[in-house]
Amino acid sequence: MRPLTDVESCALGVVWQKGPCTAYAVRQEFAVSSTPRWSASAGSIYPALQRLLKWRLVRAEEQSWGPRGKTRFSITPRGLGRLHAWVAPPFAAALGGPAFDPLRTRACFLGAMDARARRRFVREAERATRAALAQMRAREPRRPAKGDYDAFAGRGSELELIARLAWLAELRRFAAP
Repeated sequence: MRPLTDVESCALGVVWQKGPCTAYAVRQEFAVSSTPRWSASAGSIYPALQRLLKWRLVRAEEQSWGPRGKTRFSITPRGLGRLHAWVAPPFAAALGGPAFDPLRTRACFLGAMDARARRRFVREAERATRAALAQMRAREPRRPAKGDYDAFAGRGSELELIARLAWLAELRRFAAP
């Protein structure tokens, strides 16, 4: 079997974390993730769960639910082993590198803009980042409880946004005419 993709591995982790759960519950976890890289589309989650089922990393139990029924997925011992392998070191070199940041990527090309447009870019980037930070703080606990690693991962996203604001403040001074 090939290595699991990050989407497959994360879906496997959600099934472990939520206990027996539906594909819809997995989609909801992806949808509320602080990581915009994750797609919560049915076109990515449902096929990933079907592959995990085919590889016997999850099992499915059909339950009657209205006229259609629903399928609840649970992790298998083999799936738990694959989840452990994905979470644990050794890590690929890129894993420890900078996170994807589309604002940072666009900043590479600010030299193509006049000073007024650069100032507007920084102002808007700061506004958008502050708004994202406020939304995250409203949704996530400020101090994760001991053992709540999911909330602690959210704290990592919060600190990433705080660091981006510090970088944008430097960029504002750098880009000033």
